[in-house]
Amino acid sequence: MSDTRTPLSRERIVGAALRVIDEEGVDALSMRRLAAALGVQAMSLYNHVDGKADVLDGVTEFITKDMQLPRHTEGGWEDGIRSVAHGFRRASLRHPRACELVLTRQLSSPHALPTINCSLTVLLDHGFDEAAAVHALRLLISFQVGSLLREFHSPAFKGEEESAVQERRARLEASGFGAVAKLAPRLAVIDHEAEFTFGLELLIGALRAYAPQTQQTRRD
Repeated sequence: MSDTRTPLSRERIVGAALRVIDEEGVDALSMRRLAAALGVQAMSLYNHVDGKADVLDGVTEFITKDMQLPRHTEGGWEDGIRSVAHGFRRASLRHPRACELVLTRQLSSPHALPTINCSLTVLLDHGFDEAAAVHALRLLISFQVGSLLREFHSPAFKGEEESAVQERRARLEASGFGAVAKLAPRLAVIDHEAEFTFGLELLIGALRAYAPQTQQTRRD
């Protein structure tokens, strides 16, 4: 139940929108649904927000702030990239339905810029040239968006019911494909955190070829 005694504000509207999205998904959100959740008339919302798009911008901004991006990173650029990537993932998992807004919105959105700026700053501060920094940023974004969207929509989760795992394993073992059958015990389960870390570390390893210190060592 909403406390109608609490003054209506943009912050309160965004909070209610986030709850609706978390529970029912983005498609369920409308100004009428939001007003009902807050216990007010729909028209009163427009005194604080411009409309649904503005509310979604507010939700995106909230999630971006929830990532708690580091102002300064300790260690080298690798640690900085790890910090940003894992912070992004943790915030995403707290609000998986809402976070698809962040993952699929245009990078030109002002609410996406803090994450982008943090990643670029890490790379530039450690001597990556501008072209390499932008290429690395886009590569990392593609990996994070793809892996998180797959995780959100994957039918296989670590910790799911054992019967579902065993059923999937049996189907894979009976597939008639040698490699698939051999690796069926591993394919039947997905540890999404391990998969994310594995992929991130592969990307960081590949980016070392473009790091200034590595280039200097090769010239020497």
